[in-house]
Amino acid sequence: MRFKSILILLSAASLAILPSCHKKNEDTESNPFLEGSVKFSIPSYMKVGEQVTVTPKGAVNPSTGKVGYYWLSSWDTKRDTVKTEDGTGDGTFSLTAPSATGSYSVTVGAFATDYLGISASKQTTVVDPSLEGSLKGAGYEAFSSMVDPRDAGVYYLTTAEGKVWMRNNLYYSGSGVSYENSAAMDPIFGRLYNWNEAVNACPDGWRLPTDEEFAAMAGAQGDILSSVAGSMMVDATFNDNKMWTFWPDVKINNSTKFSAIPVGYAVDQEGIVKFIGVNQYASFWTSDSQDGTATYRYIYVSKNDVFSGRGDKESFRASVRCVKDDNKEE
Repeated sequence: MRFKSILILLSAASLAILPSCHKKNEDTESNPFLEGSVKFSIPSYMKVGEQVTVTPKGAVNPSTGKVGYYWLSSWDTKRDTVKTEDGTGDGTFSLTAPSATGSYSVTVGAFATDYLGISASKQTTVVDPSLEGSLKGAGYEAFSSMVDPRDAGVYYLTTAEGKVWMRNNLYYSGSGVSYENSAAMDPIFGRLYNWNEAVNACPDGWRLPTDEEFAAMAGAQGDILSSVAGSMMVDATFNDNKMWTFWPDVKINNSTKFSAIPVGYAVDQEGIVKFIGVNQYASFWTSDSQDGTATYRYIYVSKNDVFSGRGDKESFRASVRCVKDDNKEE
């Protein structure tokens, strides 16, 4: 289930009355629609104030080939006609995300003389990646931090069982994939890595933890780490929506200061990355491996145990928490 805030949508009625074509006569009901279908791409998530370039395609005027385009967003209801029917260009528009977080809609419409216009809408969620921005309640501000010299990523640190751990998920930009392929989410959710990427993703002086180290940090042993999930989960919100939903058997207290959030996992399927289990699972690679699989640890929203799984080294993707090398000074 993809995490979504309440969508601020344009009403169907308001779309219906927007002028989407220019008419030479008053009898518009007999005019045909433009052919084809309008298409465009927009990131699923955008940073506040982020600017992206969007280009429409797919609308066809079978008579003259001439088509005009306008853009409309739910945070700014002024229609921007970026190309007239006889104008130059392809309808490309520079879209700037609003300063308020939340979910919004973006609409593009195509119009032409003697034709009924056609349009398409997509949604994007605007996020604030700064500390206590979209992600609130993780408690990072109370802890020491380090900056990854490779890409300036900021990581908050905690100590458990004598070892220094990263408290937020790794988001090294040199490998892995962004949640929903949106780089705006990297500092918030971290990236998801296959195991072959994960073993090389930590900064110099850091590494993937062994499964034994992960269990020791959680304060339990075995394939199932019993009754410790709540001690690793943090009661955080994303865009003011609670991430871990309440279950009576799980008492979230984050006593380990691990600050696990449920960003799910991902699977590579025929060249497409499928994101699964947001708000339900938190999954973390360990360095333990055998043949083509490796061990990961995961938490499920309604269980107070931490489970062990085996994932394919190339196609399964999980979060990464790095632990400081024992022979490296802080």
